[in-house]
Amino acid sequence: MHTQHRSRRLARLGIPLGAAALAAALLLSGCSSSGTSSTGSGSGAIVDGGDLRAALSGEPDVLDPATSSIYTGAQVYEGIFSKLIDLDESGEFVPDLATKWEQTDPTTWTFTLVDNATFHNGEKFTSADVVYTFDRILNPDTASAYAGLYEQIDSVEAVDDTTVVFHLKAPFGPFLTNLATNGEIVNQKAIESTDPAREPVGTGPFIFVEWVQGDHITVKKNPDYFKADKPHLDTITFSFLANDQSRIDALSAGEIDWSDAVPLQQVSTLSKDSRFTYVTSATAGIPDFLALNTTVAPFDDPLVRQAVALAISRDDIKDVAYLGTGEDGLEEVPTGSSWYDDSNIFGAETDVDKAKDLLAQAGYPDGLSVEYLGLSDYPELLKTGQVIRDELKAIGIDMTINAVDVSAWYDDYSSLNYQMTSAYQERTIDPDNFYSLVIKSGGPINTTGYSNPDVDALIDQAAASDDVDARMDLYTQIRGIVSEDAPLVFTHYETINYLMNKNVTGSVITPTLSLHMEDIGFTS
Repeated sequence: MHTQHRSRRLARLGIPLGAAALAAALLLSGCSSSGTSSTGSGSGAIVDGGDLRAALSGEPDVLDPATSSIYTGAQVYEGIFSKLIDLDESGEFVPDLATKWEQTDPTTWTFTLVDNATFHNGEKFTSADVVYTFDRILNPDTASAYAGLYEQIDSVEAVDDTTVVFHLKAPFGPFLTNLATNGEIVNQKAIESTDPAREPVGTGPFIFVEWVQGDHITVKKNPDYFKADKPHLDTITFSFLANDQSRIDALSAGEIDWSDAVPLQQVSTLSKDSRFTYVTSATAGIPDFLALNTTVAPFDDPLVRQAVALAISRDDIKDVAYLGTGEDGLEEVPTGSSWYDDSNIFGAETDVDKAKDLLAQAGYPDGLSVEYLGLSDYPELLKTGQVIRDELKAIGIDMTINAVDVSAWYDDYSSLNYQMTSAYQERTIDPDNFYSLVIKSGGPINTTGYSNPDVDALIDQAAASDDVDARMDLYTQIRGIVSEDAPLVFTHYETINYLMNKNVTGSVITPTLSLHMEDIGFTS
């Protein structure tokens, strides 16, 4: 479930960081680009050293990359661990623990590994760690939310210390994307001898120091990091400041140096404030949607779900809940993605008369009453619910809002103990990372109870292809069916923004939403 300007993003599992991902080299061309822009960037050369005080919009759950389900967890642990490959801000695959990779046949990928990486516990990194990492993710006992991203792996073979081969069950279009998004490599000795949730051990640029519950996490520079001249910083202290204004006040007062989110009502002013550097991206972000529980009345009837889809105004949601930021959401990717295609979307435009007619066909000519499970901690989602409540009145649906805290919301949402709610899926770039996880029958983040065997077959077919054009056609079909079945209705696409003091530089937004703190430093 698994962001950002909300108080605390759950990420990865339903609310999501969810899962995630991005697209592959020729399987690649599906990759969404992620242009990053900045305003008032710091001047001067970057200087090694210094202690960065960073504010996150929430506290991690755990720091084990296989089991964390909170985006703020990923914000921290991605600086502690390394992956085989990564994505840069333009959406290109770049080396990390792998120096090169090759698809030797449709179901075989060979990776050549660095020979100079060491885990923070002193263990040398080898191909055995790669084998252990993915065996662990796929082990049901691990209960990893990311297992679904790698279920096409048949086996992982350590040929020698610096060569590892992935044998797939079938061609798998999103494979490289998934490795670049949720493929942090762990060490067996570290996992089995410590508490991986609280004492993470990786090969990354920063070493875990301490976690003071409710206050902060500190990491320090890894002097043995395998990439030359990085990281620049000596330490990073991640403070947990859930209140939007508290982060801005702390930044203004000089109490922190970097913040992961800008309150939407202040984007227009702070992005131009000469005291700060503002960084954003038009295409790296988060799709928000209205989730409808298809297992209980009245939303077990697709006609009722269609009526709701036709009653919603995405323009109103953007203007009221998101203060004009982001863009209208019609699908799981933004308009800047090469995967975007809105040619087959049911309910793309509001149609109140048709919505009323559908309700009558469903047996509700006089309307009905429903409950919306609201998130009191997430103002944009709660405001989305308020907009939807007002618009549903026009078709005869009386919607009450039951606002609860995050933990109560998550318990009800993940157990399908709700009628309707708002949610989101982070790091969705390759469409498979949405449809296989959120839409497919029994998917690990399928929290609407939706099941359509025809859609399942199309999802599997799209994932098993490495032909980009063929995959694009399949996702057009999938979107058409799913939007008409309406287990969920996309409502908005959020963009991401960071804010920092003028003497901080190197911060960019990449498709994976990784902070890449190894590139950040203070200017001279």
